[in-house]
Amino acid sequence: MCGRMDTAGLTWADIHRQLAGFRPVLSAAPNMEPNPDVRPTTRQLVARVEEGGFVVEPMRWSLIPFFYKGRVKPSARGAGDGFKLTTFNCRVEPYTGEIDPETNAPFKKQATFRGPFERRRCIVPASAWWEWRPQDKARHRFSRADGQPIWFAGLWDVCWTADEGEVRSFAIMTGRAAGHLAEYHNRAPVILEPEEWAAWLDPKADVREILLSVRPDRFTVVPAEAA
Repeated sequence: MCGRMDTAGLTWADIHRQLAGFRPVLSAAPNMEPNPDVRPTTRQLVARVEEGGFVVEPMRWSLIPFFYKGRVKPSARGAGDGFKLTTFNCRVEPYTGEIDPETNAPFKKQATFRGPFERRRCIVPASAWWEWRPQDKARHRFSRADGQPIWFAGLWDVCWTADEGEVRSFAIMTGRAAGHLAEYHNRAPVILEPEEWAAWLDPKADVREILLSVRPDRFTVVPAEAA
């Protein structure tokens, strides 16, 4: 899974340089606040394609589907009328044709993610992500070995809510971990190379291979105290 990310080392120059090598960047430089501990439901920069170029804007991390019409936050403590689903990650298995061993049938596609996967894909920049090793609960930082920004494969959506009006939100794709990453968690985020952006951002493209390709050798891992 990916439930924490680090943007402390991320700059607009880094983001713009890589995006502009692929498509024009239509957005002005945003007000970036580096954060070493970005958590679900907070806002994080997301890059999506619009009119042939990239729009870069902050979105809520934890996807709220377009059909949701209720409140984002509870009306009062304990009221239970806010958005409750855990949607900061989306599993790849329903979109890779894999068989669920419990049902011996393809994994079911959740309504929350089905529409965004078919129409609204994005890429999400970060410096690193965090995982907690299961045996000792020690936190570790995962970053690219080449020092470049990480680009998560993401889904985004927009809805109109009762308390916050229009809300744009996103989720990060995750699959099974492999190699040394599996020593820390059995899931890992799907992280794209720039040459894979075109396929990922094209809803008609076959992205099964991208979703299944972990390539753990791209990443280094260090304990939190050494980060």
